[in-house]
Amino acid sequence: MSFWRKQQQLVPLAGHNISQSLPEAERRVPMRHSKPVEVDGVFLGAAVEHELGVRFVSVDLRVSDMNQSIWPNFDYAKSSARQMFRANRSFTSP
Repeated sequence: MSFWRKQQQLVPLAGHNISQSLPEAERRVPMRHSKPVEVDGVFLGAAVEHELGVRFVSVDLRVSDMNQSIWPNFDYAKSSARQMFRANRSFTSP
């Protein structure tokens, strides 16, 4: 029963602004900054801000081995993606 009551407290009511009922610390969520990683005009993925540096999120199959990897900064992530892209370019091109 206690779980059901707690769950009911989380459901927003019609016409009720949910952000007013949350504590101040929970209202502000920091936005993660990201930069696109592009090599020779091909979008390979994005470098997203992370607590340990930069997380690389790949969208191209040629750099999929790097997906979710963490790098010290944007330049390391981009140079590694460039190197992997150029090494794998010959395998996927007809």
